[in-house]
Amino acid sequence: MNFKDLEIFDFALSEHLLSSPDETISASERVIRGLDLPFEGGTPEIHVAFINLPVDSQLLVRDIRSDHVGSLIAVSGVVRKTADIRPKLVVGNYECQRCGHTMKIPQHDIRIKEPYLCEACETRGPFKLLSTDSRLSNFQKILIQERLEDVRGREHPKQLTIFLEDDLTGLVMPGDKLELVGVLRTSQDFKTKSRVFNIHLEGIFVRPVEVEFEEINITKEDEEKILKLAKDPKIYDLIRDSIAPHIYGFHDVKTAVMYQLFSAPRIEMLDGGKIRGDSHILILGEPATGKSEILQYVANELAPKGVFTSGKGATGAGLTATAVKDDFGDGGWSLEAGALVLADRGIACIDEFDKMTNEDRSAMHEAMEQQTVSIAKAGMLAQFSARTAILAAANPKYGRFDQYRSISEQINLPPTIISRFDLLFTVRDVIDDTKMIAKHILDSVLTPSKVSPPISPKFLRLMVAYARQNCFPVLTVEARNELETYYVARREASRDAAIPLTARQLWAVIRLSRASARVRLSDEATVEDARNAIRLLDASLQDVGIDIESGAVDIDLIMTGVTKTQRDKIQIVLGFIRELEKEYKTAKKREIIKMAEEKGIDKRDVDRLLEVLKTNGEIYEPMFDQFKIA
Repeated sequence: MNFKDLEIFDFALSEHLLSSPDETISASERVIRGLDLPFEGGTPEIHVAFINLPVDSQLLVRDIRSDHVGSLIAVSGVVRKTADIRPKLVVGNYECQRCGHTMKIPQHDIRIKEPYLCEACETRGPFKLLSTDSRLSNFQKILIQERLEDVRGREHPKQLTIFLEDDLTGLVMPGDKLELVGVLRTSQDFKTKSRVFNIHLEGIFVRPVEVEFEEINITKEDEEKILKLAKDPKIYDLIRDSIAPHIYGFHDVKTAVMYQLFSAPRIEMLDGGKIRGDSHILILGEPATGKSEILQYVANELAPKGVFTSGKGATGAGLTATAVKDDFGDGGWSLEAGALVLADRGIACIDEFDKMTNEDRSAMHEAMEQQTVSIAKAGMLAQFSARTAILAAANPKYGRFDQYRSISEQINLPPTIISRFDLLFTVRDVIDDTKMIAKHILDSVLTPSKVSPPISPKFLRLMVAYARQNCFPVLTVEARNELETYYVARREASRDAAIPLTARQLWAVIRLSRASARVRLSDEATVEDARNAIRLLDASLQDVGIDIESGAVDIDLIMTGVTKTQRDKIQIVLGFIRELEKEYKTAKKREIIKMAEEKGIDKRDVDRLLEVLKTNGEIYEPMFDQFKIA
């Protein structure tokens, strides 16, 4: 029932409902059961629920107080945990063990209520509960937490336990966004007998809702300002300079973050396949260059739904989802959603990404590409949505970058995870920029107005929200041809040399092109948008995809960690080992080095390649500095 209808019909009754919901709801259910309604097969179970409560009764979890106990309230949140559905005793059928008389006892409290005296023999039992003849209903406990857009990333989201019964059970999964109406209850911890009570919401109405990244109320006045700003020819520069303006430089990174915020619409194929529209960005930077500040600014100031976490304090289960056995499920298994699931349709910022263990990072593979999280544990099979863009930061393995070594050698990340990022950028502490950085920092301290953002974070969030609500760009024929020409030309030019691009990079520029169009609030991605995307991808590849030995862009450096030049040398060294093995049964290292130097391969390269081959299990070392093919 719509509360507003009840308010119009009888205002006093509607006020009584809010303050004394148990009395009002039970009375309404009795009335409905007494009506002569045309039910087939007997009267069904009747439940009365109310929606659209007045604003005063719509609360954030953090605003719930003791005054609300016993009242009808509405809350919204994200499901964090769900316990198994269990039977709950509603009316207990008790048998007296002395005379055999049975009695039905309604159950209202948390603890089971037994008969005090037998109605027939008037003795105090003992009594036996006949569970098969008792009335049971389905019961499920869930845990919700405040939506990330309500807390803005600055505070720890508050949580609330929800009790659901009968037809409300089994409707939700971890990560779902809910609107709930229920009666706030208290319960005592009988073990400690504390005066401080626990609270939970006894739900009478549950509605899963699809809360978008951009669910922000935009007024007509805001809309007019947004449309006017989108027509500014310098819109790209204005938005880029509004991203962490107190951090000097980072032009390409901030441009990439701009496209990540606006994102591209998800592509749903006719055959059921789905292509993500969110771009993932990895910043590889030296210490004290401002990476963490960028991530914090995006998570706390710009993203309407942003999560910030550090790799040191994050696990694979904490980022994705897990099945846990704890007291919440009363000793049973419960499903718990992680950060990427809770940030669905938002941005997850992960600092110190290289400090995570390989096992924890591998848990993210599915979430990054398919944008789902699958759980198969303790007989529980579940899949959650994780349509989340990832902005990650990592440090070089040895503290600073070595210009004479490839990036892949200096990053403590496996190629399997690096290849899932659309864009990778390196940030170096360059001596030439010292004066400008010092000036920028001192300006921000002495004259903050000099580094104030051209567009305020609040208004930029509104603009991102408006764009994602209303703009769904498609590639024009000219833009399509531009991307096709770029991809084919790069591939054809390197037919027998290094691989400059793969299909993943083509999808990346498609996403970036459509995001570029969204920045201008356009429904068409033009040639200029395609060129913006190509320029940004080229800048990224120039940063991390250069083969030091050949000087060419080789995407395999990112995808596999081994360039074509290195692969060719590996095959040459393997050929030497086979040749020497045939003649001497084993290949001595000094002989391999001698043959390699005749082919122009340096001794240090031979040492490194032999280690790679041993690690991959292609050769083994039966005796010191002697090798055989595995």
